[in-house]
Amino acid sequence: METSFDLIVVGAGPAGTSAAIAAGRLGLKVLLIERYGFSGGMAVNALVGPYAGICWRNPETGRCGDITGGLFREIRDRLLAEGALSRELFSNDDDFFYETFNENTLKYILERLLIESGVKVLYHSLLVSAEKSDTNIDKVVVATKEGLLTFAALLFIDSTGDADLYALCGGKTEIGRSEDGLCQPVSLMFRMGGVDKKRLFLNGLKNAREEISVHFVNDKNNGLLDYPYKNWVQFYDYPVDGQLLFNMTRVLESDALCAEKLSFAEIEARRQAYKFSSWIKARVPGFEDSWFDVAGAQVGVRETRRIDGEFKITADHILNGVRFDDGIARSGYIMDIHNPKSATDIHVGTSGVQSVNDNFKPKKYYEIPYRSLQPKQFSNLLVACRAISTTHEAHAATRVMPTMHSVGEAAGIAASFALKVNNNFKNVKGQDIRQNLPFLDQELSF
Repeated sequence: METSFDLIVVGAGPAGTSAAIAAGRLGLKVLLIERYGFSGGMAVNALVGPYAGICWRNPETGRCGDITGGLFREIRDRLLAEGALSRELFSNDDDFFYETFNENTLKYILERLLIESGVKVLYHSLLVSAEKSDTNIDKVVVATKEGLLTFAALLFIDSTGDADLYALCGGKTEIGRSEDGLCQPVSLMFRMGGVDKKRLFLNGLKNAREEISVHFVNDKNNGLLDYPYKNWVQFYDYPVDGQLLFNMTRVLESDALCAEKLSFAEIEARRQAYKFSSWIKARVPGFEDSWFDVAGAQVGVRETRRIDGEFKITADHILNGVRFDDGIARSGYIMDIHNPKSATDIHVGTSGVQSVNDNFKPKKYYEIPYRSLQPKQFSNLLVACRAISTTHEAHAATRVMPTMHSVGEAAGIAASFALKVNNNFKNVKGQDIRQNLPFLDQELSF
């Protein structure tokens, strides 16, 4: 196997796969390293869904539409062609929508795109160390069944989610919220089968959630259910007959950077999932014939490290819908801050658990600047994952998968420019990357 590349991408999640595909299409010799046996990251190994931040309500027209584009749109088009993507309305009387997908088809589509782009994919390989000189990373070492393997590259992209490569090289990080360092809790997503969805969705998702939440709250209040981890029942449709995707677990004060605490979280979240699924089958109409179908291979991790970048995105940038000359991705997703210490979230509005406080909603869609991917300490490294340079509050908005697909695509494009300027990402202009992402400057059609 070859050991020297133009670009090494570590982590095959939404950002990492998009970075590798984009760079491969531009002619770079790319190695994509992934610890699991598939691509897709949290969308696949943790069943995280649906896609958040796609739908945006245009304040000028009041209409909703899709503000994404580029490679992520191509991935969704392929999912749709395979019958593995479904766009659903939250409510029958509103045009705000979400999209849910089949994660197994997503694995296949991402691999087809990687192969078509000429990317070398190395699965079952865990990053364990790196070699660097001054501000450059030179090599990475991964643990495999063959033992330790070393790979060299001119450029690196850290798409591990946790900024593992950056941290291994001594990069300065921030973790959690400023007052106590706590991160948003981890959750285990799971699916249930055998659900009477026709009956359940007669009046739309929002009403279905409210109806089931009435049973949930009543049984908690009457001592029939001990379940302090959630205040309401959160689920989404799934593009398979009879199946629903649930987000109903929460492990408080968790630390996904600590093996012992993460192990506890896996066990505890699975216990919660089975407890909830047993309750809903026994107590809620439409679930009489249901079963626990599958849970994520691991808990979904919302937050760990954040890098010290050339630009830090703050809550003000999110809420005011700030655009940047070097903007390389955009989203309208809210500051979705899950409380590390309880089931009550500060972003929830006063009109019910499915509402959002206006102080956490962006006034306009916002952009991610290229500089937030650039670590201050390194020249040939970009961090393209949820660990980009943000505050804790802004991170709650930027961390979602559609945004990370776009961030990754931009990083892959940046690598093609960096090769021409002494293998230095700091010499690359974000405006040049943006010109390769024309959807960012197109007027909204809704």
